[in-house]
Amino acid sequence: MKPILLLLALFLSSAGFAQKSYSCTSRQYCYWDSTAMKYSDCDSYDENSLFEWNENHTMFTHTIPTMKSTYYVKSKELNKEFNVWIYDVVSDVGNKYRYCFDDEKKEVRASFERDGKQALLTFFVKAVF
Repeated sequence: MKPILLLLALFLSSAGFAQKSYSCTSRQYCYWDSTAMKYSDCDSYDENSLFEWNENHTMFTHTIPTMKSTYYVKSKELNKEFNVWIYDVVSDVGNKYRYCFDDEKKEVRASFERDGKQALLTFFVKAVF
């Protein structure tokens, strides 16, 4: 009986840190309009991509047809009001992002600064597995 309990305990302790993947079908770039106080000037296009977390959720990779990038987690927080995980990350080339993984809305959002402007990149999720 004890070996079964040990196996069950090992399974349950590792389930909380299971690898997770987000398969996406398209993306949208928007820039912050400080006059209108909203994101605008958006550009959308279809592009298959995949976010894959490592087992301990300390890093993830994002693969698109032309490249693969790795992001290292600096901090993470569960926003209980919106039920989303928010991660401050640094890419493998040193760029800083704030990522939001929203399973309910089926979106992965990244905010960052580009060319002196605040930008929002939204990936639309087909499946989470």
